Amino acid sequence: MSNALEKFKTVVADTESWLKDYKKKSGKKILGCYPMYVPEELVHAAGILPVAMFEHDEPVTLADQHIHRYVCHCLRGIFDLSLKGEFDYLDGVVFTDFCLTTRMTSQVWIYNHDDKDSFYHCIFTQQNMVSQQAPIHLREEFQILKKALEAYTGNEITEESLKNSIRIYNENRRLLKELYEIRRKDPEILKASDYVNVVAAGMIMPKEMHTELLKELLDEFDGVTKIASEKARVIVSGMFCELPNPSLMDMVEASNMAVCDDDIYTGRRYFDYILDEGMDPVEAMASRHLNDIPDPNKHNPNNEWVPYLKKLVAETGAEGIVMYVLKYCEAHLFDVPYLTHQMAEAGIPILIIETTEAGATEQMRTRLEAFSEMITLGRDEI
Repeated sequence: MSNALEKFKTVVADTESWLKDYKKKSGKKILGCYPMYVPEELVHAAGILPVAMFEHDEPVTLADQHIHRYVCHCLRGIFDLSLKGEFDYLDGVVFTDFCLTTRMTSQVWIYNHDDKDSFYHCIFTQQNMVSQQAPIHLREEFQILKKALEAYTGNEITEESLKNSIRIYNENRRLLKELYEIRRKDPEILKASDYVNVVAAGMIMPKEMHTELLKELLDEFDGVTKIASEKARVIVSGMFCELPNPSLMDMVEASNMAVCDDDIYTGRRYFDYILDEGMDPVEAMASRHLNDIPDPNKHNPNNEWVPYLKKLVAETGAEGIVMYVLKYCEAHLFDVPYLTHQMAEAGIPILIIETTEAGATEQMRTRLEAFSEMITLGRDEI
């Protein structure tokens, strides 16, 4: 394993220890970012490290005393860890309300963490991306966050500092896009779980540090050419706000499939949209939210999820989609019937698998192997 890849893996495997050590050495404050859509550049420009919060694959023991058991494991797991003190290195949390569950659990979180020295802020976004008020409302929400961060730190977030943060984040996004282009040429150059670690580490480490390690990793793959493979080329989709259990990614590859791209939170969804550095910085962040990769929580008839997935399949030469749906994720589950129908009409095989904190199971293995065989046997019929 390369040195850079090993560092990424270490950060993700023991995030708590890594961030506590970083905080001790740097003296910087750290804010947790609730999944998804926190404008991290604003937090960065305030001189604070924004980090994603990931649940562990372990039983929830405390959260069920405060929130319903049918809340998704992602949010229950994160909240449970906070009650156990495993996020004590955080100086606060920036919450989003991209679904009803996140809005409600954020309020329960604040109620149960009565710490006057911590920074808690909720970003309220709308689901309608094409209304006349959408861009106005988003800019106002981001301006409110900006003022709250300034009041918390005592420092002004200047336009230049925010533009600089956008430049830093955009450089990181471009490098990740380069890595994913290599993946399309040779899906087996790294494991699918390795790509998750690379992206997830960038959601934890300072972007400047992550960028330097990314450059190291890309140098190792200089000159990669397209490699033909007999394995079924697939895209892994879903898991909009969680860190995938490695077993879920490994089982896809163990079932004679090569993951040539993804459509997940700790993957392309995190970095694909490059902000316009020529725009007003707050407006550029609002534009990203309105025009980023579509998902079931955003209503935008001009930027829908099904056409996006079809385009991704065409660009990558994928032969099918493996979609993991988090149990109790209502927004995603409501989209599944329509999505499945549309993919069938387009002739794109899709396998829907509902996941829990248990990770991969033998039943999943059987379904994945059958899906892979269906794709490869279907080649002979073309």
